[in-house]
Amino acid sequence: MKHGKQMRPNGISWYFLVFLVFFSALLGACKTSKENNDDTTILAILLAHSASAPCSTRCHMFLSANTPRGFIGAGGIVGADAVCNGDLNKISGKTYKAMVSVPGVREALGNPTGTMTYTDWVFKANTFYSNSIDTSNTTGATTTSNRIFRDSNTTMQMNFALGTNGTRFWTGMTITGGNLANDVNCTNWTSSNVGVSGVTGVVGASTTTLVETTTDTCNVAKKIVCVEQ
Repeated sequence: MKHGKQMRPNGISWYFLVFLVFFSALLGACKTSKENNDDTTILAILLAHSASAPCSTRCHMFLSANTPRGFIGAGGIVGADAVCNGDLNKISGKTYKAMVSVPGVREALGNPTGTMTYTDWVFKANTFYSNSIDTSNTTGATTTSNRIFRDSNTTMQMNFALGTNGTRFWTGMTITGGNLANDVNCTNWTSSNVGVSGVTGVVGASTTTLVETTTDTCNVAKKIVCVEQ
């Protein structure tokens, strides 16, 4: 008995049918791969456009609508930053950090006109910061090369009111011997107890003093300063 190609009744070879099945599967796999790659590319583009680009020579800052006690958000720097980025006064699509100090975590230390050191500091050098709730984007102040404000030669003073006159906000920073330094900060912003204190800054009639020596007990609700990154 001769063994040749096995034929179906309609004359089509079994081998040819197997080849067609394999080729169809290969084409399907290639098409799926291409579609998946296209989807991945589109997703990457969308993510890139939705990410917050860092501000450069002009940035925003604001006084929070939220008024946390000394235990800010979930606590610490992470909690304070989360409060800023979820605040009603933030500009959508921008990323903010809270201007509150925790030793070794976020701080600006040293001589305001000399040598300073920084850890995760919120301000950039020689940058104009405007109040994000000012739609004209013109009310603001410019930092020095030391990444601080010195309007009217007063350390950490801005010659515009960031909010309502008399409003106080948490900072954890002070000025001692002319130098910027850390101070009491509601146990690194994890306590709202009446027996614990934190340093504050204040909004004036036409100025904002970001750093001073006034403290308050941590059970009192206050705002925080949020700075665009």
